[in-house]
Amino acid sequence: MLLELHVAGLGVIDECRLSFDEGLTVLTGETGAGKTLLVDALDLLLGGRARRGLVPAGRSALLEAVFTDDQGEEVIVARELPSEGRARAWIDGRMASVPALAERSVGLCDIYGQHEHHSLLAGGSVRRALDTFGSLDTESLRTARAQLKALLREQSELGGDATTIERELALLEHQIAEIDVARLVTPDEIDRLFDTVKLLEAASSLRHEIESGLEVLDQEGDGPRQVVARLAKSLAGFPELDEVHRSLVEGEMLLGELTSELRRASERVEEDPQQLEEANARLALLTQLCRRYGPTLEDVLERHWTMAVELEALREGQARRDVVAERVARLTSEVAELEHVLEVERRSLAPSFVDAITARLATLALERAVVALSVEGPAGDRVELLFSANPGLEPQPVAKVASGGELARLMLALRLTMPEGPMTMVFDEVDAGIGGATALTLAAALGEVARERQVLVVTHLAQVAALADHHFGVVKSSVEESTAAVISELDGEARIAEIARMLSGQPDSASARRHASELLGR
Repeated sequence: MLLELHVAGLGVIDECRLSFDEGLTVLTGETGAGKTLLVDALDLLLGGRARRGLVPAGRSALLEAVFTDDQGEEVIVARELPSEGRARAWIDGRMASVPALAERSVGLCDIYGQHEHHSLLAGGSVRRALDTFGSLDTESLRTARAQLKALLREQSELGGDATTIERELALLEHQIAEIDVARLVTPDEIDRLFDTVKLLEAASSLRHEIESGLEVLDQEGDGPRQVVARLAKSLAGFPELDEVHRSLVEGEMLLGELTSELRRASERVEEDPQQLEEANARLALLTQLCRRYGPTLEDVLERHWTMAVELEALREGQARRDVVAERVARLTSEVAELEHVLEVERRSLAPSFVDAITARLATLALERAVVALSVEGPAGDRVELLFSANPGLEPQPVAKVASGGELARLMLALRLTMPEGPMTMVFDEVDAGIGGATALTLAAALGEVARERQVLVVTHLAQVAALADHHFGVVKSSVEESTAAVISELDGEARIAEIARMLSGQPDSASARRHASELLGR
């Protein structure tokens, strides 16, 4: 509920601070006096956009309001709008953005003007009204649709068609298997294979040379070892020749060791055509892998690791795609079923909803009006209110055929039909073009709405003003070259005079004042 409104520097309002209470409150005054500026101020405090020229040049407007929410907690919102420059906003004393202001204000107050209430009759609003009227469960479908939307987005982000992904998987598996067959262990295997092949290819000549050397070393009698041994023995015992003697002894030992090593080498160096063929084949395989994935074996091993990671990621992605595809199929079916159920419910409920609106219209001097509801689309989401003021004419979309007064009464009928609504409702001259008995019924309808919530009405109708629980008058005064709006609460004689002015344009007319008193007496 709106408790207090402070407006300074907005249009012709220099400054005003108004307190509000429950029930029906009206704002009245001559055309152009500044009544709608108060509605503009509320709209701005609820996150609305400022109209050009709303703040006088060189000035800054300050707007503040105090509400209570449905929990009974106070909510204080404020905006500062300079004629030039950046506007600022506050929620409960803290700086906030305008979108945050609009979000926090949801449920606090709704504004219905001569044009704003068209939005109430738009498909989405009428659909919500229908759902609220029948207490339909739309949350299950909303949740399922949100989940399906998220899954479809994930499916799109995963990307790739099944055929392309299968090709990529097959290629990576083939390439990894090709490297796996080689059973690579160390990156220097090619160098070692070259050495092996070189040794095997030279085995025959090497073995001949080694065996020839062994024959020389192993000769009986005059072989190198025997010659060195005899010399060492001959020089033993001559101190002057000790150094030579030691060298000869060492030489004999080295020749012995050399002979043993040559025998072992002779055993290792054997002609093995099969081993040579296998080594060449292995070398060819590794060389081929290096050409494809190298240029070195180290690069091949690195590429193998990279492809294994890619393969695992693709497999995980494919598994996730399969899961998502299965869930998309299941949720698509679930959404279709929920949509069918909700569409049937909405179509079944539509006649009762129309009857309720028609009954309300009958109390607003539209008893001959014809109302219909168009329910189309998946789940019956496209709900449109159709209207004809005269029987015999095909109902058409409300925005095309209803006059301003008819729209106002339709809006009231729709609001009265709905069991829920905002805590505060503001009507800006929605009674335009209405008079006589219709004005009385409209006033009664506004009064009925005000029984359940706080209602503020900017009106030119004396019948509406007389029914109000609280009455504010707006008067525009001029002092020298400046003009300002003065807003004050009216009661007693002041209120009688204002209603008399609304009735006849003459606040001092005796007959108008009697009529005003009569209206107030009702």
